[in-house]
Amino acid sequence: MLPTIPPRILRDTVTFSVPTGIDVYQTPQSKTLTVQRVHLQSDNSTRRTGTNQEVTLRGILYIDSRLSFPILDYWKLQTDAQAAGAVMTCTVKDRRGHVTGPYTVINIDGLPDDEGNTHHWEIGLT
Repeated sequence: MLPTIPPRILRDTVTFSVPTGIDVYQTPQSKTLTVQRVHLQSDNSTRRTGTNQEVTLRGILYIDSRLSFPILDYWKLQTDAQAAGAVMTCTVKDRRGHVTGPYTVINIDGLPDDEGNTHHWEIGLT
């Protein structure tokens, strides 16, 4: 079994805004979910999205499957957001209380450990 991401670097907190639909007044509705013990790494790489578009990432969010909490199904959240006709966004608060973002979630990758379970999530942000 692979060890977890070192706890000393999981000092950030992310707040996701997941679109749920539009109300009768045509106002977008969303739910907010907060995950603690994550890590935001600055990035400046170009990646292709699922729709074959090239985007430049501003950061990669690392979420450990054992130490970060609560445990969420990030693929389902992104699917729910797309079904509502919008994209998932997030803001990240570091250990000093500085908030960065908003970021748009571009891709979600679940990386497996040596037993086939999800070791951690890497979420590409623009």
